[in-house]
Amino acid sequence: MKAATPDEPTLRPATPLGVASARPLTSDPLVGVVNAPSGNWIVPLPEKSHFIVGRSSECDVSIPDGAVSRRHLRVHVGTELAIEDIGSANGTTYDAKPLRPYERTVIELGHPINLGGATLFIHAAHGIVAPSRPARVTRRPAPAAEVVRDDALRRIYDLLPTIAPSPLSVLVLGETGVGKEVFADAIHRASARASGPFLKINCAALPESILEGELFGYERGAFSGAITARPGLFEAANEGTVFLDEVGELTPPTQAKLLRVLESGEVMRLGSRSPTHVDVRFVAATNRDLASLVAKGAFRADLFYRLEGVRVEIPPLRERTDDIIALAEFFITRLANRMSLAAPSLSPGARDLLRDYGWPGNVRELRNVVERAVVMNPKVTELDESHLVTYGFTSRPTLVPDSRTQTATSIVAAPPEGDDLQSALESVERKAIVEALEKTGGNQSAAARLLKMGRHALIARIETYGLSRPRKRS
Repeated sequence: MKAATPDEPTLRPATPLGVASARPLTSDPLVGVVNAPSGNWIVPLPEKSHFIVGRSSECDVSIPDGAVSRRHLRVHVGTELAIEDIGSANGTTYDAKPLRPYERTVIELGHPINLGGATLFIHAAHGIVAPSRPARVTRRPAPAAEVVRDDALRRIYDLLPTIAPSPLSVLVLGETGVGKEVFADAIHRASARASGPFLKINCAALPESILEGELFGYERGAFSGAITARPGLFEAANEGTVFLDEVGELTPPTQAKLLRVLESGEVMRLGSRSPTHVDVRFVAATNRDLASLVAKGAFRADLFYRLEGVRVEIPPLRERTDDIIALAEFFITRLANRMSLAAPSLSPGARDLLRDYGWPGNVRELRNVVERAVVMNPKVTELDESHLVTYGFTSRPTLVPDSRTQTATSIVAAPPEGDDLQSALESVERKAIVEALEKTGGNQSAAARLLKMGRHALIARIETYGLSRPRKRS
């Protein structure tokens, strides 16, 4: 399913706002810089004494991210700027400090406000938005398929003129975040179906009962709550392409129904007795070994062979060192343009740091690192190592942000040299994780944000070091 995107904002004249902050404000309006899994954008903030931030489109400021509550936060504007969590499900953290429900806290401009999985920075508009060019949101990010420098990946993309026009299904293999969806999009754009829809769904993101309804659709009265008939993804993608991400997570019943669509082109809505014919091209992706799942009986062999009309394996980013800097510059330029900023360059030290890192999260992690650097440092003309440092860069002394100054501060002066370097780095990493969990009261999401790493990556490190998983507070 396609995630909702916020309405495109337009900046308008504003009256002066008296706001207490670390620096004086001008008469310019306030703007919010949003960093969320669904994208990064700038939105003008309402000229009200208080306004609501949340996932719902009815909020004054909408952040369409699943981890943000429908009504998450209230912002108070007066002689000082303050925020108040209004009973959100995932909590609010300001400067790495979790807020109690309905606790009102005075904040300063430019300091991070974490709402579930999204981060909001409040700035004066004159310091962020170029006056001659209003901030805007790109609804569909430009594809990064053209950013291919590595020879092995280039050979794969050279197959597009052969693969794309064919009717065969395509199975794209590779690690998480390696660029499987980008390649699927390239297949669609190079095919005769390019003018048709390109619809995608993550098969691991929804429970089976909901996933079936999304894929196949349903008739009115098919289940409790089905008050109207609704076509599924396959019908909506007629004469286009469907991208099934994490296809290895499908349950056996759903696998059987998908096989019927592949073999006959017929879709049976839930609650229907008559099939609907569809003309759809399938591209599936997984980071799992489907052949091994077939051998174990966890995945249907006949479905595997139908999906594997053409098999393509995207190499991990650590094996594509020629792509790292090109991709980093692509993401920096694209986000800077979206935020109406001059795109900063990368210093030689920053380039070395990016090349040396192993990128376990692949292209997705690289994009997150450089885009966060742009968001956190909107006025710099060159990004250096201190702007890019994120937890996990073990090739250099590990740095974490100071919650008060928002500048990088080393937690170790210099790692020892010799055979014990790796163990010393692991010791530093373990200590930083423990301290972050203590500071956040065991809140893993807040600790991950403090350490500037993904929550799942933090959980993996907790398990690696044998630390006890903190329990959620009742």
